[in-house]
Amino acid sequence: MDSTLNPCHHLIMARSTLLSIFIPITLVSLMVASSLSHSAVLDDLNLPELGAGGGAPTSLNQEHALGQRFLRAVRAQTPNFDDPLLNDYLEHQIYRLASYSDLEDFRLYIVMINNPTINAFAAPGGILGIHHGLFLTATSVHEFSAILAHELAHLSQRHFARGLEDSRKAGVISIAGLLAGAIIAAYGGGEAGIAAMTTSQGLMQAQRLSYSRTRESEADRVGINTMIRAGLDPRAMAYMFEHLDRATRTDGDQIPEFLRTHPVTRNRITDAYNQTESITKRQWPLDLEFQMMRARAIALSTENPRESTPLLTSRQGTDNILNVATDYLRVLLMTASGDLDKARSLLDRLRADMPLNIPLHLAEVDLYLRAKQLDSANALIDEALLINPGNYPLMMKKADIMIAINRPEVASQLLTEVTDAKPLNDAAWYQLAEARGLAGDIIGVHQARAEYFLLNGDLERAEKQLSYAQPLARQNFQLSERIRNRLDEIRDLIDELSR
Repeated sequence: MDSTLNPCHHLIMARSTLLSIFIPITLVSLMVASSLSHSAVLDDLNLPELGAGGGAPTSLNQEHALGQRFLRAVRAQTPNFDDPLLNDYLEHQIYRLASYSDLEDFRLYIVMINNPTINAFAAPGGILGIHHGLFLTATSVHEFSAILAHELAHLSQRHFARGLEDSRKAGVISIAGLLAGAIIAAYGGGEAGIAAMTTSQGLMQAQRLSYSRTRESEADRVGINTMIRAGLDPRAMAYMFEHLDRATRTDGDQIPEFLRTHPVTRNRITDAYNQTESITKRQWPLDLEFQMMRARAIALSTENPRESTPLLTSRQGTDNILNVATDYLRVLLMTASGDLDKARSLLDRLRADMPLNIPLHLAEVDLYLRAKQLDSANALIDEALLINPGNYPLMMKKADIMIAINRPEVASQLLTEVTDAKPLNDAAWYQLAEARGLAGDIIGVHQARAEYFLLNGDLERAEKQLSYAQPLARQNFQLSERIRNRLDEIRDLIDELSR
């Protein structure tokens, strides 16, 4: 696929190569080694002590600390799906649902993994993620949100902490096992993941505790209530379960990854329907924004954009919204394949009806970029930013254009604004390091690389980057102090993990 359609394609490939060089510890392969005991896994993970040993409950702050380590491990071992539009949509949808949920702690950390299978996961400390395949499987915003609401329920009901307490009472050391199950769930590791889960009886016990039938049912019930409060179709939970259940019966050798960690039974499907029995059935309108994001995910997942365009369908029937989303998909695929005249003709018709639509605006920018009309692309992105100042996908596209027209210093300024607003966005830090390098800001390169490495779990390399930057900043006292303070924080974290 042409990288114009997916400007982060080079980022995904570069990050994958980069991480393969310096990942300090591979948890999945570590767990596959059958000779490792639970205590060895715990030692290698350097997990903090949770609770007070006598059964005291795990605090939210303790879960948060553990979750940050889990997040670094996931980022180090799984390829992120770095498309700004899809990530922005996912983040907004999760926070919208969270506002209607039972969550007490709204520190959420969201990841989207580059994997076409359907899967979602929640981990302690507000970690919530999906495979981008959820966009490919869900046919409506309601079905998409049902899976997110289910995972938010795991967080709001603190199933990790409760599973840990249960395992303590049973005399099972399960912190590593619970995290192991979560990492496997996040990765969707296929045969490797199944091997990891079956290497020891202790890990299997921990996995069963992590996603017991009782807690899965509770997450369904709480998630459905969240859907009702959010004004979404609560029956979508049962619809998705039925879809997954059919997938297991029609292709038993290819069980959806979601079902490996969230077993679905007929009773569970029936319970989901029963919970919504008293709610009057209605015809739910299709949501254009979701259908366009679904189309985008399909386009970015298509290896050969010259293949015939799939016609988008939905459980909710046919609708003009599906026609618009399918046309948007056609525009993206035609742009990627170089059929620019047809893409332009179709896009002009779409934009005439929706001149302020951001995905269509970006599609036209990509058309100009594919045609190497950089000035037109730049003028159009500026027009969009005037209407939507600070918009994350638009800012990232503007930075791409600035690098393309040899204005890396402007790209650096834009990406600094992005990382200030989204300090945990590792893709933005990676691109900022590239922009600063092109602008000749060597100190800034080291700082951005340090943040990127830190977010991806390579603390030693993060420390090295700031060690390189420190002597270069001697003439700037304020900058030197900022670097020294950040270096101290990273070294403290390294010391903590080594204890």
